[in-house]
Amino acid sequence: MAQLIKGTAFSPYFTGPLLYLLTAAPPFLRDPLRLPENYSAPLTTSLKWLFAIGLVGKANRWLSNWANRKWLRKDDKSAWDWKNEVAVVTGGSGGIGAFVVKGLVSKGVKVAVIDVLPLSDDLRDSANVFFYHCDITSRGEVRKTGDAIRSSLGSPSVLINNAGIGNAHNILDATPESLRAIFDVNLISHWYTVQEFLPDMIARKKGHIMSTASMASFLGVAGMADYCTTKVGLLAFHEGLIQELKYRYNCPEIKTTIVHPGWTRTRLIQRVEEDLRKAGTPILDPKTVADVMVKQILEVKSGQIILGPSIASMLRALPAWLQEKVRDKNSQLAKVRATTGKAI
Repeated sequence: MAQLIKGTAFSPYFTGPLLYLLTAAPPFLRDPLRLPENYSAPLTTSLKWLFAIGLVGKANRWLSNWANRKWLRKDDKSAWDWKNEVAVVTGGSGGIGAFVVKGLVSKGVKVAVIDVLPLSDDLRDSANVFFYHCDITSRGEVRKTGDAIRSSLGSPSVLINNAGIGNAHNILDATPESLRAIFDVNLISHWYTVQEFLPDMIARKKGHIMSTASMASFLGVAGMADYCTTKVGLLAFHEGLIQELKYRYNCPEIKTTIVHPGWTRTRLIQRVEEDLRKAGTPILDPKTVADVMVKQILEVKSGQIILGPSIASMLRALPAWLQEKVRDKNSQLAKVRATTGKAI
């Protein structure tokens, strides 16, 4: 109810007509609503401010949506026929990725799952799910798998880079092996998969590349600097990809989405889930995250999706002391992670 009232108060579609009725409507409409002056003047002033704020909000959303379309006038959804589309999902054997696969398959999409883990039991019997064992940290294996997918299914029009691992190490405790692993999986592999599947999308001027990042994209905290760094880097990769699609490959038609989930109930947090609950930390269901991702694909939209506090992307615009307070709070929680070897 509070959200409804808030949404109405800031909607220019509500405040505009009401302001008109109170100040500029013909007398036969205005007179029945006339209030005593000591009420009317403050109400009118408030409505003017709410109307202005609502208009600014509408303009901001319109401009943001236009920017997400890479300054194209509109999205051409007619080019997409889901029963004839092929999607690649990395890390699709379980967790969020498996729910994404199910969501796409339910719409008739053929899905190539590339993973080092076998398919979950509920995916094995689907006629539209095709499994390819592939180490995405190897450019050679990604190339070989890409050739196999194109040979069997055709050129993919959707690439969902969902695979990720989590380590929780203090900086002095991180080993070369653990650093290499987390950077290779969470970041470097995106170069390999995009290099493999983007050229066909450019040739067809059609495609969608989606990356699963994290709320950790927006801040660095104690005990998980390695993980945070890969997600910050992934956000930079995503932004650079958008710019190259527009200005290097002249292909703004290709959609791009980056998703930032908060703590999500997957195998990565099994050892710390109870501690997170005791700390009152919200935990997302993997299907909830996947449903948002699938919806974005099916609606043929680009954008940045934040599944947590919407202010997160504005963190670095806040005063330094307030930024540090946010990092302090998260670093206290990270003490749990640092002792378990697991992160989101």
